[in-house]
Amino acid sequence: MLGRMAIPWILTALLVCSPSAYATSQCPTEFGQKDPLINVLGWIVVAVGIIIGSILFTYIIRQSRLMRLRSRSVVIVLGSLGMLFVWGGGFVLAFVNFFFKC
Repeated sequence: MLGRMAIPWILTALLVCSPSAYATSQCPTEFGQKDPLINVLGWIVVAVGIIIGSILFTYIIRQSRLMRLRSRSVVIVLGSLGMLFVWGGGFVLAFVNFFFKC
C-alpha cells in the first residue's frame, strides 16, 4: 500500500510528458500530426541542459575547495543558482522551440 506522501510523486511522474501532448493537441487540424523526432530533440535539449548545469556545479565546488568557509558557501550557493538557471534554460528552450510548436 502506498503512503500519502507517494501519491503526489506518482502523479507528478505520470504528468511529466503531458505538456508536450497538451501542446500538440492545441494545434489546428491542418497542421497534422507532429513528428515524434521533434519531441525527442526537445528532450535531448532538456537532458543537455541538466548535464551542463551539473557539470558547472561540480566544477564550481572543485574550484572552491581551498576557500574559507564563508566565501566557499557563498560560491556554492551562487553555483547552485547557476545550475538551476541552466536547467531552467534547457526546459524553456525545449518547450518554446520543440514542444509548443505545431
